[in-house]
Amino acid sequence: MELVDKFNKRRETLNKTTGRYEKINGEYCQYVHTWIMNDKNEFLIQKRSANKKIYPNKWSQTGGAVDSGETSLQGAIREVKEELGIDINQEKMEFMLSFKRKHGFVDVWLVKQNVDLKDVVLQKEEVAEVKWVTKEELEKMIENDEVAGTVNIYYKMLMYIIENFSL
Repeated sequence: MELVDKFNKRRETLNKTTGRYEKINGEYCQYVHTWIMNDKNEFLIQKRSANKKIYPNKWSQTGGAVDSGETSLQGAIREVKEELGIDINQEKMEFMLSFKRKHGFVDVWLVKQNVDLKDVVLQKEEVAEVKWVTKEELEKMIENDEVAGTVNIYYKMLMYIIENFSL
C-alpha cells in the first residue's frame, strides 16, 4: 500500500500518514504533475492504461501521489522514473504552479529535457504509450476530449507561465 502524508487546507502537516486512497474531508495529500518539454518545445505525453480507474485511455502528463517522506520534487522525479523509465536531470526542472483539489494539493513541474522515445520504458499498468506533441496538437487533443480532465484545470495557465515566465 502506498502511504502518503496528510495536510490541512493550508498545507500544514497533520503529522499523519495514511493510504493514498483514504479520503477524509479536511485532509489533503500531495500530488505532482510533470511536463517534459524538448528543444523543439514539444511535450512528452502519455496515454493512460485502459485499466486505470480514472481517465482510462486518455492522454496526460506524467504524475502521481507524493510518497510519505518525499518532497514534491522527489515525487516528481520518482514518478517519471517509475512510469517512463526516464532519469530526470533535477537541474532542468522548474516549479511552475500549485493548486488545491478536493482531497489534494497538486504541484506542477516542467522539465526541459530531450528524451529519445526508444529509451522510454513504460510501466504497463499505468501507461499504454507515449508520444511527443506540439502545443497546437495538444490543444486539438484537449478540444477532442482525448486528454484527461485534470489537464483542463490548469493547461491555459501553465502555457501562459511557460511563455512568459519560464527560464
